[in-house]
Amino acid sequence: MQIYFVRHGRTQYNLEHRFQGGNSDSPLIDSGIAGGKAAGRRLQAVEFAQVYSSPQKRALDTAKYIVAENQWQPEIIIEPRFQEFKFGTWDGKREEDVAPQSQKELLLHHPDQYQPELAGQGESYLDFVTRTTAAVHDAVNEAGVHNAQPILVVSHGLVTTMTVKALLGIPVAKFRDPLYIDGKLMPTIGHGIVDNDSLTILETHDNQQFDVKTWNETDYLPTD
Repeated sequence: MQIYFVRHGRTQYNLEHRFQGGNSDSPLIDSGIAGGKAAGRRLQAVEFAQVYSSPQKRALDTAKYIVAENQWQPEIIIEPRFQEFKFGTWDGKREEDVAPQSQKELLLHHPDQYQPELAGQGESYLDFVTRTTAAVHDAVNEAGVHNAQPILVVSHGLVTTMTVKALLGIPVAKFRDPLYIDGKLMPTIGHGIVDNDSLTILETHDNQQFDVKTWNETDYLPTD
């Protein structure tokens, strides 16, 4: 079984370096829409067992652009557990404006030390990946771990990046560290997450052990 992860397209909040978590939404900008359509063309010949989307508009819109290009026009299943990391009152604020900045630094660089109760009253990394990885395990069980058809999950930067790392067995303390696969450094953007409209693919044979087959693929995206 393979699980395809696509991050939503670029939004205005992305450009403004605002926290855009589970309690905020900014619509896709033109390049984000173009990227979603390009991701759809990249995946147009893939017959998915199930297609899941975060309920948030930026992800669901991206999923709709992808499905519109797909030969089989699969149904999109809304999965609330694929909602983005919840930053609480920090959602929608520019990174440079939140307080205390010490907690922002922990959030971005030392996730095991981040204390949401001292920041925006959001969620911890552990609580976050507990819900997202449970959603992946349930989706694999639903489709059947030996299903030759993959699952598609359209969600968010942290959902993709941190869920994949958690499924690989990486501890919370190292969630923001560089990721190496077979000795090769995997590309990321700001603060170690995958690109907008990028494709990451995991594979599992038992719904317990996971391997990265594709990481942060973007070569199908239009250049700015």
